[in-house]
Amino acid sequence: MDPVDHPVSRYARDVIEGREVAGELVRLACARHLRDLETGRDRGLYFDCQAANAITNFSKLIQHTTGPMAGQPLALQPWQVFRHGSVFGWKHEETGLRRFRATYHQVAKKNGKTTDTAVPMLYTQLFDGEAAPQGYCAATTRDQAGLLFGELKRMIGKSPALTRLMRSWRSSIDTPATNGVIKCLSRDGNTSDGINPHFAARDEVHRWSDRELAEVVVNSMIARAQPIDWAITTAGADMVSVCGEMREYASEVLRGNVTDDAFFGYVAEPPLDCDVNDPAVWKMANPNLGVTFTEERFRAMLHEAQAIAGKMPNFRRLHLDLWTEGAQSWIEREVWDKGAAPFDLRALRGRDAWVGIDLSKTTDLTAICVAVPMEGLIYLITYTFLPAGPKGFIQRAQKEKREYIQWRDDGWLEVHQGGVIDDDQVIERMEQIRAFFTVQEVAFDRWGMKYVAKELVRRRFPLVEHGQGYASMSSPMKRFEEAVAKTRLRHGGNPVLAWAVGNVHRDEDAAENCKPNKAKSRGRIDPAVAAIMAVGRAEAAERKRRAREIETI
Repeated sequence: MDPVDHPVSRYARDVIEGREVAGELVRLACARHLRDLETGRDRGLYFDCQAANAITNFSKLIQHTTGPMAGQPLALQPWQVFRHGSVFGWKHEETGLRRFRATYHQVAKKNGKTTDTAVPMLYTQLFDGEAAPQGYCAATTRDQAGLLFGELKRMIGKSPALTRLMRSWRSSIDTPATNGVIKCLSRDGNTSDGINPHFAARDEVHRWSDRELAEVVVNSMIARAQPIDWAITTAGADMVSVCGEMREYASEVLRGNVTDDAFFGYVAEPPLDCDVNDPAVWKMANPNLGVTFTEERFRAMLHEAQAIAGKMPNFRRLHLDLWTEGAQSWIEREVWDKGAAPFDLRALRGRDAWVGIDLSKTTDLTAICVAVPMEGLIYLITYTFLPAGPKGFIQRAQKEKREYIQWRDDGWLEVHQGGVIDDDQVIERMEQIRAFFTVQEVAFDRWGMKYVAKELVRRRFPLVEHGQGYASMSSPMKRFEEAVAKTRLRHGGNPVLAWAVGNVHRDEDAAENCKPNKAKSRGRIDPAVAAIMAVGRAEAAERKRRAREIETI
């Protein structure tokens, strides 16, 4: 068969030519496949139709084990044939080994992505020609890892052919003919020491709160000739995460901004500003719409989310496969990132500046944000402080958020030794800020600021008390939102501030006053609160200046 006529290529052409509904990133994945059929030989790549057929034909040995399709053969849909056939069909001419080693599959909930992961997991145990292949169902919790593992055992039990070839036990599945094994792997369960994966299925990656397990799994594959890291997920709620990084990397590869012939990405997303009532949008996120669930059922879930506003963020994330930031999606990450371009701090020396300080509990984050208006824009310089903790910084980072380590190394996070924030170091940072900028005001919440406030007053800083309720925060928060919407903020891509902004839960009262709610937010928001105060005070001063100019005229 000519690769151009293979079902993988037919799906790609159907997407490109509009016969199959798909979002932008899926279209880009299909365009990449068709383009590589023409130019891949120049890079030593070719598409092996027989290898692609082998994996898709193998699926017919497997039966569905749950739901209304239980007992029926696992017939892969065209979008699944494209994914599986691509990963197993593309090879290197020189070695005959697979091209793709890392894969990322993001599809909305209930589209069978966990079920169809059983196909490559079982296939690589039996027919990959690998000595003693190890397969792992990996997740952050034992329960999540056990979902795929339990599905595998049920599938083996329902298939006479697989029953003869594989043996299921309580905590492992053995493949005697290849000396292979499949096990569960989780952050809270089995140790990951000594593993040597040939195939690793990383389930629901958006729930992975740190990168340790991911790094162990991926780094342990180095001794294998053609391993596969098979990451499956629904969209998450924090782009500053392991999953968020993978999704962004997939986008960069598919858009051609990054060249990585070993990475395969399939991201079933509609546009961020899509019409949620459009069935075409539903199909973009749910390629199995009409197969595993009906449009009527989907429409009923949508109507419920529209009637109960609090359900809409989760509906958009789980069923439209759209990333959300924070419980109520306060500021979308794509909008926030429009202000991420780096800027030269030296150009701001001596300019008027407004400062916000959020000094939290002594064991939590403390943040200082400097807002510097210039030529219609507002530049934000944010300093975030974290105590190392009683057991040391590395242990704290591993427990809470491993990104702390990278942020510290990159200069975005200042770590204080010991178990509490060093107030004197915060004050010293304020002195450095005053030496560099012309500080107009320092907005602060008096809670927890007794010593620092007293010392700053003694040193003649222009302090302004700033409450955290609706009365004090509503106007600054709305000014902050307006500045973001008009792309007037420049934050230099500070990842700590981006994380904090993504965590914010926006509360609103009956009078449409708003404020950040720390208790309801997904994580720490101290840098965001400091930024809101700083921007609010800077914008208020600017409006007063304009009012005076009008009076003078």
